[in-house]
Amino acid sequence: MYRMYLYKASLFAFGAALIVLGIVIVSQREVLITPLAYFAGAVLMIHGGLNIAEFIAHGGRLGQKRKSAKIFTAVWNVATAVLLMALPELSFSLAAYILAAYLLFNAASKIADFIVAKINHQQGRFAALAAFVFYMIFVGLLAGTGLRNDTFLVIAGVYCILFGAETLSDLLTLMVPQRIKNDLKRHIRISPPVFVSTFIPLGTLRYINEYISVNDKLPELTAGSSETDTDPPDIEVMVHVSNNGSGKIGHLDLFFDGEIISYGNHDHSSHRLFGVFGDGVMFTAEKETYLDFSVNHDRQIVFSYGIRLTQEQLEAVRAEVQSIKALAVPWRPPYQVACEEKGEENVKLSDYHDYCSELWNGTRASFFKFSEGKFRTYSILSTNCVLLTDEILGKAGTDIVCITGVASPGIYYDYLERLYLTQKTMVISKTIYDRKTMRKLKKGKEEKNERSVS
Repeated sequence: MYRMYLYKASLFAFGAALIVLGIVIVSQREVLITPLAYFAGAVLMIHGGLNIAEFIAHGGRLGQKRKSAKIFTAVWNVATAVLLMALPELSFSLAAYILAAYLLFNAASKIADFIVAKINHQQGRFAALAAFVFYMIFVGLLAGTGLRNDTFLVIAGVYCILFGAETLSDLLTLMVPQRIKNDLKRHIRISPPVFVSTFIPLGTLRYINEYISVNDKLPELTAGSSETDTDPPDIEVMVHVSNNGSGKIGHLDLFFDGEIISYGNHDHSSHRLFGVFGDGVMFTAEKETYLDFSVNHDRQIVFSYGIRLTQEQLEAVRAEVQSIKALAVPWRPPYQVACEEKGEENVKLSDYHDYCSELWNGTRASFFKFSEGKFRTYSILSTNCVLLTDEILGKAGTDIVCITGVASPGIYYDYLERLYLTQKTMVISKTIYDRKTMRKLKKGKEEKNERSVS
């Protein structure tokens, strides 16, 4: 119980601090440049020192990559801190350029939305164009004032106020009865910046890997759900993350009605503009087989959040899944085609290097493309795995709508983790799947089969 009070207190303190900081930044602006630079520098110095302390304390138990990461992070933090303290004006000027680039990135995501909607002959493409104009107005304000520090600080201050208010609203929802929460409508959430939220799951992955290397076990999970709710969840949201390539950003899929539902840019032959666009591919698979493939073949850790739905929400989600499937047409990856035409014994998997071929070989998943609709064309910035999840879960009243323009798996992870830490929410469970977990599941399944045979 004390953990719940601590969590509520931390939400209040963080939200209130952000609002106060935002108000002070907007009202004082350039007066705060030097103090803010010194404060940020001090925080980075402390963080760098903690990394060095952890390296000294646990260095013997960490792998070479984690040791290198600790040292690199410490050196980077200290160097950045020195730059902030020595050249505060220059540091804020660089931050203004970073903000302008970030706004341009969000504008690009809306142009991507517009292009995809136009290709698929969808309605709503002019809303994406309007959002593009919205972001470009802020870019114009920054550019028109010569990327001045005071303009940057006003925008940053307003964002702090909005983000702080969103955090306090999360605290208020803890006091709302669940029956009222079920009737709440979706609203726009003020999320952490995408360059922060994108790598939240990766940071958790690295923490878990480090914890395992030191303690030889997974960290204990502290659930906020009711201990009396022992029934399996109605739907699970799975966040995949790894240390390799695009796996650092993560992937999102669902387990619903006995099958995994996943979406992505999996047909390599359809990739356009270096994989930014492509044919949208959805696949369904058996849960345990797919998790085993993700953990052992793709070297991922999977965070699975179980969600409890009301009967009305369950029916709405099921109807949305069926409406999405109604637009899907079967598709086969190259290796599957070759096996069915020539016989599996006459085909070598090593001749096929696409993900879907390897996935079909490992899981016998069923693949689909779309004849029409928004998922016909995949876009890494908009019509991605997050959008499919959001379309389905949106029917349950979840309020994960990203104001930043780019929805990453990290935004979902951050939101679901908050709900998991909160008592009496729709998120009732959390499971971490790694190689040890999968071995235990296999062993338990084998023992169960042996008992049933005997």
